[in-house]
Amino acid sequence: MAAMPITDDDLMAYADGQLADERREAVEQAVARDPSVASRVASIREQNAELRHAFDPWLDEAIPPRLVAAAGGRTARGFLVRAWPAYAAAATLVLGVAGGWIARDMMLERTGVPTTFARQAAITHALYTADQRRPVEVWANEEASLARWLTRRMGTQAHIPDLTALGYTLVGGRLVAGNAKPTGLVMYENADKQRVTLQWRLAKDPDNAGLGEAAFRYASENGVGVFYWIDDECAYALSGPLDRTQLLAVARVVYGQLATPATGTPAAPPATGGAPPKAAPEPSRTQG
Repeated sequence: MAAMPITDDDLMAYADGQLADERREAVEQAVARDPSVASRVASIREQNAELRHAFDPWLDEAIPPRLVAAAGGRTARGFLVRAWPAYAAAATLVLGVAGGWIARDMMLERTGVPTTFARQAAITHALYTADQRRPVEVWANEEASLARWLTRRMGTQAHIPDLTALGYTLVGGRLVAGNAKPTGLVMYENADKQRVTLQWRLAKDPDNAGLGEAAFRYASENGVGVFYWIDDECAYALSGPLDRTQLLAVARVVYGQLATPATGTPAAPPATGGAPPKAAPEPSRTQG
């Protein structure tokens, strides 16, 4: 009996983690055998990540009271009560999509790029570190390929820090959606299964050529701490469920290693202003 061909529906279900067991093995073999199939699965996952990143926070919002009140009109109360679950789902979707695009425009208009980036970094960190099955697109055993892929897709050299001295091993990485630019993400995990992520994206463009370097800053979003900074052409954010002191220690190592490829020697973390001092200063603090 001839094997059933792999369909697009199979690939989409596989990318979503919803494919039945009897078909999953066939798809996994096709992915391993055919680079074009693997590329298609990666593309589907990337689109899913972009959609989740853009809309999940807004879909979780409660339906505004004014819509609930409007649905209780006198002439159609009985019908609306019976049909309310369907209306609620539709209203949430519409509000989520509209809210997502409105918020996107607002964030793009803000001049404080690091603050916006820090909040996005915390949300993205929470989204992917909670995924035990597929937290990354490219695993740590393909680190060199991951660095080349992120470099090509983002238009800037990707450097992946080594945090083994701090007890964190590389899990892998992925490309995620940003407001206007793609964002690279690499994830690390320690023996206690705590995960930290480093995210970066281009911060400069012809209209923002004067951004320069910014101080280390700290933000906290729903239990996720974020140290973020701008260095040369990129904005960086290190996120994790650590206290501020612990996360700062990791951030200093990350900053030093990211500066090493360009200068040959580790650099001190950015100062709160002026020339970098010999010893790393205590960073400034903002709340996202």
